[in-house]
Amino acid sequence: MSDKKKVDSDTLSQQRKAREEFLELKRIQSGEISAPPPPSAEAVEPKTAEEKAKNFWYYYRWAVLAVVFIAIIIAICVKQCVSKIKYDVRVVVYTSSPVSDEDCGRMEKYFEKYCDDVNGNGSVDVQVINCSYSEKGNRNTIITNNTKVQSIIAAEYDVVLFITDKNTYDYLNSISNTGELLEKNCSIQLDDEFYKECDGDSDDLFEIPKDLTVSRRIIDGTTFEKNKKAVTHYKAAGEMIEKMKKK
Repeated sequence: MSDKKKVDSDTLSQQRKAREEFLELKRIQSGEISAPPPPSAEAVEPKTAEEKAKNFWYYYRWAVLAVVFIAIIIAICVKQCVSKIKYDVRVVVYTSSPVSDEDCGRMEKYFEKYCDDVNGNGSVDVQVINCSYSEKGNRNTIITNNTKVQSIIAAEYDVVLFITDKNTYDYLNSISNTGELLEKNCSIQLDDEFYKECDGDSDDLFEIPKDLTVSRRIIDGTTFEKNKKAVTHYKAAGEMIEKMKKK
């Protein structure tokens, strides 16, 4: 083949290739066919399992970490809910003389002797909430404890027993809309057995105040009256006090 014919053939081939590329471009622009991947993408396409794993981690690592974090939070919340103690009876110690948390812990054991397994979980558990304060103490502490007790009365349906002295007994009755908060017929003055079992050693910061009374709160005429769980705890508290009276 002469040089001229060879040049003519190459020119025709280039023209044909250019025309084909032009037609392909038009088809891509019209959406008739999809665009091929760029050469660079083909060059880095992961092929092995290790390469695919690295590629996935590079693009989705933050999404994976977010999912793991949320899963951990959910697991912690579920564990806390499952392990949380469901108390059969909850009692507030509300006195104008301080009571130590250690003595409140002993009170829990004392009251458990007279309490039934209300929730049927196979265990009798009583919680004593310490809201005691000192009349001669910090004014802000007194206000804080008074506010805490009022909040419990208003919102916590399973707290129906209150340990009080004369001052706090009168105060609780004074804040009730009905004139009384604590039931006179469902109360008992705590006796020597209570003090013997609940008062701590001589190295305790405080001795349990004398002449304390444990009373059940009134739920008739309150928002708790139609709360089934509140009624259940209310009955359990009454049965506990009756057992203490008959011992």
